[in-house]
Amino acid sequence: GYWPAVIQFFCFAWFELVYPAPDDPARLAVVVASYFALNLSAMLVFGYEAWTRQGECLSVFLRMIARLAIVDGGDAEADHRDIALCLPGAKLVGAEPLPPSGVLFLLLALGSVSFDGLMRTFFWLGLTGINPLEYPGRTAVMGGSTAGLALTFIVLASAFLAAMLAGELLSRRKIGVQAAAGALVWSIIPISMAYHFSHYLTALVINGQYALAALSDPLMNGADLFGTAGLHVQAGALMGAEMAWTVWNLQATAIIGGHLLAVLVAHAIAWRVYGSARDTARSQLPLAILMVAYTVFGLWLLSSPTVS
Repeated sequence: GYWPAVIQFFCFAWFELVYPAPDDPARLAVVVASYFALNLSAMLVFGYEAWTRQGECLSVFLRMIARLAIVDGGDAEADHRDIALCLPGAKLVGAEPLPPSGVLFLLLALGSVSFDGLMRTFFWLGLTGINPLEYPGRTAVMGGSTAGLALTFIVLASAFLAAMLAGELLSRRKIGVQAAAGALVWSIIPISMAYHFSHYLTALVINGQYALAALSDPLMNGADLFGTAGLHVQAGALMGAEMAWTVWNLQATAIIGGHLLAVLVAHAIAWRVYGSARDTARSQLPLAILMVAYTVFGLWLLSSPTVS
């Protein structure tokens, strides 16, 4: 199954969100080198295709979200491949059901970015006994942050599986909670991508400028390969009421649009699985309620005061 990817992604999320200094160059170099060595060794043992499909977490995640693309490359095994356009998410509808480990992997990918937003709010810091106006730093909250990351994943997975169970009870055609979850979890991908876009939009605008400068002088030896080495980074590009209004509405639009697409994909998958309009509608009621609740949660995260 996808258990190696689940373990790797949790470690990746923990290092990014909980570890005291994830952007320290020396420590980051050690972690990246270790990650590379581990996965290269696994590819040599299990084969490149097998390990990148189910073991290396970033390859697994990118392969899954690629099904959102509007370009369909056809069957990779065929001698002749036709390139065609399709609706966003159309390739999610016909995807093979995922095993339990694959279901948990997608829920972890969504839960980790949700906790990334939650852990910075005054609400979460208040729950952990931290004064948000006197934030003590990551080292002081490692235990609470680790527990919060795990708890967010557990709560989301429990809510999703509860929605699957309720949908099974409401529908007349019983296909099993595991089969329903394996098929319908593909509808989580539009939500996950919307959250990743919304949460990291501000970081992309600022850090992207640093990346452009670094690309021209990667070894810091005075080179200017692309003419951007002397780029003056505009750290205040997102400041001001007008820019805040623009960014927030871009984020809110992405979250609402991602959830709308997820509902459409979920209904299409349920129609394929359950086979009738009545059973599809009944089975989807709990999942639709969950998606609406998660939309509200996402918009609340965007609106809540946070520490920097």
